[in-house]
Amino acid sequence: MTALLALITVSAWGTWIPLAQAVPGVPQRSRTFYVTVGNVVFALVALFAGGGHLGFGWRDFWLPFAGGLVWTLGSHSAFRASEDIGLARAAGSWTPLNIVTAFVWGVLVFHELSGFSQARLAVVAGALVLVLVGVLLIVSSQEVHPRDVPNRGDLLAPTVPARDKTASVATTVGSGSTYRRGLLWAAAAGVLWGSYFVPAQWAKVPSEVANFPLALGILASGAALALSAGEPVRLSRKVTVLQLSAGVLFGAGNLALLGLVSRVGTGVGFTIAQLSLLVNASIGIWVFKVPKPGSRAARVAIAGILIAGVGGGVIGAVR
Repeated sequence: MTALLALITVSAWGTWIPLAQAVPGVPQRSRTFYVTVGNVVFALVALFAGGGHLGFGWRDFWLPFAGGLVWTLGSHSAFRASEDIGLARAAGSWTPLNIVTAFVWGVLVFHELSGFSQARLAVVAGALVLVLVGVLLIVSSQEVHPRDVPNRGDLLAPTVPARDKTASVATTVGSGSTYRRGLLWAAAAGVLWGSYFVPAQWAKVPSEVANFPLALGILASGAALALSAGEPVRLSRKVTVLQLSAGVLFGAGNLALLGLVSRVGTGVGFTIAQLSLLVNASIGIWVFKVPKPGSRAARVAIAGILIAGVGGGVIGAVR
């Protein structure tokens, strides 16, 4: 069952972002809002299918709900980081920090790894290094292509200064205070996304019960974020279906993650979940041809996939 939960988490989380981003030109806050709607629908179905009931106590509702607020704040931080320094640099900053944050929570709050021998701790530490190295290789392999000024609300593209609206995006990535600000936003995303599921785990309620108030928290904060910018915009039927489907995929991965961390622990479970980047990178190479298959960037990404995969497999086996 643990292996199945890990497979669902990695597969679902590895595909929902490419699906949500498949159609260009949609404001990112609107994408987030429609994804949260799909997620809450899935969570509601899962709640009834699992025979759970919705309570309003602080453990079975408000703790997971607070985790949902944290997730959306992390998402907004990630978009702001991507806006300032580009997605590749931002993801390279927040993904390793996600893993480290989850491990810290697992050790400090849930006392994980306390029963491990020194030999097993050394193996886990070495495997964690492999995962981090693999993730950094995958992210560093991404090719950045110049493009014109991004559409309004396109938070995945770095901002072009007002003084030069015809300049390519690549010319502004990593410049001065913008670069430092982007790193701070990426650090915030790493800490928040590495923490959002901790309240739900701390509540010690079944995953299908915790997942629905978590989804409500994500929806509430996602709606507030979108409405504060005068969104969500009306989307075509095709785009709406894509965004809702992406939300369902995220919800499936999120539910599987809650079940996974209850079995293997916070640090280990979230590290395994971050292997979804392997799926993202694979889709980018062989479906969207970014980077181009056979190129040096693609070879570096494949090497990262293999290294991170070995590290994640070792962590799962040792636990």
